[in-house]
Amino acid sequence: MPTKLPFVFSPRGYIYQSGLNCIWLAAQSGQNSLQEAISSKEMELETYKEGGVFVGERDEDEDVLWEKNEILELDIERLQEALLELRRSFVLTAYHYWETSVYKWYHQENPQTKSVNLGNYGKLKCALKDLGKKDPALKNIPHDNLCIVCHISNIIKHTSGNSKEYLSNHMPLELSGTMKNDPEIYGGRPQIYLEESHLKWIFDVISKSGPISNPNRV
Repeated sequence: MPTKLPFVFSPRGYIYQSGLNCIWLAAQSGQNSLQEAISSKEMELETYKEGGVFVGERDEDEDVLWEKNEILELDIERLQEALLELRRSFVLTAYHYWETSVYKWYHQENPQTKSVNLGNYGKLKCALKDLGKKDPALKNIPHDNLCIVCHISNIIKHTSGNSKEYLSNHMPLELSGTMKNDPEIYGGRPQIYLEESHLKWIFDVISKSGPISNPNRV
């Protein structure tokens, strides 16, 4: 009969996960609001097209200066861009939450240490390895795919060429097709295009990159 590990409650795990859940709730609320606005504009556009009544302005030669359908199409395009930017911004917010959490755990375990720069992702990962020796809840993290999230964040913030090269060789199937080049907007530099399923995958990786309420993970 297998030995059942005792349940051990981790305050750090609870705080980390509940904080990340709050960020995910904000992301969902923002997405839902924009998606509802897009649907409303699309319905308005469809109704206008079916109505057959011109709404707009013509010049003296009767050439159309603007028409309602064009304005609605612009509104829809802007809302779709806002939805994309919202998802990008929440990737940065969630990843930054992980980074600052590592700093917080470090200073909790080293209260005599003044402000310190723990460095980039690789150094933060090393710091977690040492912290895991003191708190079992911090063992076996971060998740391997957090490195992917780090590179995605670098592209969102800096259109990083180094991160583009890394992701070109290591992009997981779940995020296939999210990295694109847009010469009209970014001059051929890479950018990240996310659907809701991609954002959820990223949040799941960040969740698994921090402690949970039960360090035994059972």
